[in-house]
Amino acid sequence: MSRPLLLRGARLLDPASGLDETGDIRIEDGRIAELGDMLPADGAAALECEGLCLAPALIDLAAHVGPSGAPGGESVASLARAASAGGIGTVALTGEDASPIDTPERAADLIAQGREAPVKMLVAGAMTRGGDLAEMGLMQRAGAAFLHGAAPGFALRRRALAYAGGLDMLCAVRPEEPGYEDALFWEGELAARLGAASVPEAAERVAAERDLALAELTGARLMLDRIATQEALEPLARARAKGLEVFASVGIAHLSFNEVDAGGLDPAFRLSPPLAGEASRRALVQAVADGLIDAVVSDHAPRAPQDKDAPFGDAAPGSASIETLLPALLALAADGQLTLLQALAPVTSGPAAILGLSQGRLAEGAPADIVLFDAEAPFVCRPDALHGRARNTAYAGRRLHGAVQMTLVGGGVAYEG
Repeated sequence: MSRPLLLRGARLLDPASGLDETGDIRIEDGRIAELGDMLPADGAAALECEGLCLAPALIDLAAHVGPSGAPGGESVASLARAASAGGIGTVALTGEDASPIDTPERAADLIAQGREAPVKMLVAGAMTRGGDLAEMGLMQRAGAAFLHGAAPGFALRRRALAYAGGLDMLCAVRPEEPGYEDALFWEGELAARLGAASVPEAAERVAAERDLALAELTGARLMLDRIATQEALEPLARARAKGLEVFASVGIAHLSFNEVDAGGLDPAFRLSPPLAGEASRRALVQAVADGLIDAVVSDHAPRAPQDKDAPFGDAAPGSASIETLLPALLALAADGQLTLLQALAPVTSGPAAILGLSQGRLAEGAPADIVLFDAEAPFVCRPDALHGRARNTAYAGRRLHGAVQMTLVGGGVAYEG
């Protein structure tokens, strides 16, 4: 049994309860034993935290590892290392076309690797495999925490959601229409000027309407995954008003950047979905503030240098962003676009509520998954200083906010800066 730990004099931030005040936290046997002011040590190791913020360790519902054995690719171990350095205590592995999690064997393998990690690893199994349903039930039996992705199109997506609804598993699906796989930008003046392949923002609204209607039809628990434009917000709000159990996530890059950042054709900003205009970026930030968007995800997508160092249209989409998730949110708070509690809610209590997790809150009896950080410290993203293997990041050279001092998972130190 490890010695109890007393964290003293920190600014306690708990979006789940609205707590924002200076106080102490006592940790025993991997859980939060007590919160209060001027708590006695009573044999605990005491750590003075004056001037630092203490919040639940972050929960990231979308990060990717590379294909097994890919040279320079992100492994489960390197991803966990990067996550802990970014203040993340729980991270969900979601598949991609190049490395799908679409069999129970693949899901079980990643779950086994995750047990050795310093952070909690969840695995999201794919809903479809090729043009048919994946073995969702077997992946659930193997330990998949939720389901992710489904080939676009009404018929197959309906079958997938109906099957998943019977399993009572959360389904995270991107609201996208087929036929725009090669789109580099959202349709508009910039795409027209560059002569680049584009997709109308209305396509995201149409796809969101379809997926929300299918959730109502099938009874599936749906999360609109990584929405990228303001077009998806209105149908989401209407579905909520009808009482549907639906959620939404957004990638952190879509809160930080807009299409102008990608307009210089730097492959670092080649993302999927593409960056939208400033009006959409602001609308997405406001939706986070209002609680319409439940989760902000890193959408961490490691790419080998040879896949990213190419002309914009040929570069693999994605950005290494798991270590910049917290600093980017803190930068939005420092800029007055979000309060600290609003910035932290979609990476703590929001995703915890979506999946029914016991972490993501500061409360007596809750797991001692905690991040201690200096919200005022400047943070400049330097790719060569990142803890993961991936170096392709849209945040390279960006001035953000916040320095993680310590990440605790189950009361144990997963990272110490």
